Amino acid sequence: MNDKEVQYAFIHANSKQYPISRIVDITNVSRAGYYKWLNRKGGNEQDKKDEELLSYILKIFEEHKGIYGRRRIKIELENEYKLQVNEKRISRIMKKYGLQCKIRRKRFKHRPQPHGNIPNLLNRNFKAIKPGIKFAIDITYVPVKKGPQKWEYVCAIKDLYNGEIVSQAMGSSQELKLVHRALDGLKKKGYVKGAILHSDQGFQFTHHGYINRLKRMDITQSMSRRGNCWDNACIENFFGHLKNEMYQFTEPETPIEIREAVDSYIHYYNNKRVQTKLKMSPIQYRVNAA
Repeated sequence: MNDKEVQYAFIHANSKQYPISRIVDITNVSRAGYYKWLNRKGGNEQDKKDEELLSYILKIFEEHKGIYGRRRIKIELENEYKLQVNEKRISRIMKKYGLQCKIRRKRFKHRPQPHGNIPNLLNRNFKAIKPGIKFAIDITYVPVKKGPQKWEYVCAIKDLYNGEIVSQAMGSSQELKLVHRALDGLKKKGYVKGAILHSDQGFQFTHHGYINRLKRMDITQSMSRRGNCWDNACIENFFGHLKNEMYQFTEPETPIEIREAVDSYIHYYNNKRVQTKLKMSPIQYRVNAA
């Protein structure tokens, strides 16, 4: 299907909601061309059905800035519009009309520092039966484009029950104070006494100040094995989404803009972004379960 066909189909999919003249203005095709195309297509029943569904897919695709693929679109069609559509059909329609999900590449950090006798209690069991009993923590960086500062660092804590980011802290360096501020947020949020907090072997998490802080908070420390990035994949997964998807909503350049963008994205991630295993957002899942 060529570019004009895609634009004609777009006009047709939205023609019941908006005037044709208004939709044509935002495309590169003419109104006359659209009507000629419509007359040619007349009898193709499958195309008509695809175009009806396309209008719903486009709403979801545009609302989430192109970061939703067929799985999340399927869930949203069911949640928002009560439409049962299989993934193959959604994939076919997206391909047919040139809708391509912005796919991220998975990357993991290797931090081969020694960690003494701290065990890997989590052992890649990323499931929890209730909130506040299993968490993962890590730090990532976001490049700063304007100003003397090179990076903005983000420390986040994820509840493994529903994937919710329950605390985050940001700053210009990845010193221990950044982690302590994230722990302050976790303390305010609340957790079960003796809860597990898992990390990799970053220097912040092997520091005696961090270890002693967890003891005072009555939190059980767990740590990944040496050089094994998959042991903390649950929080790395979130950072991958953050770095890829945040820029679909905004283009932060300064440290202040980055902090605002990260806060905004985490609010979206917790409240609106569907997780495929939950079939809803983290907070929706927690509220429904309660």
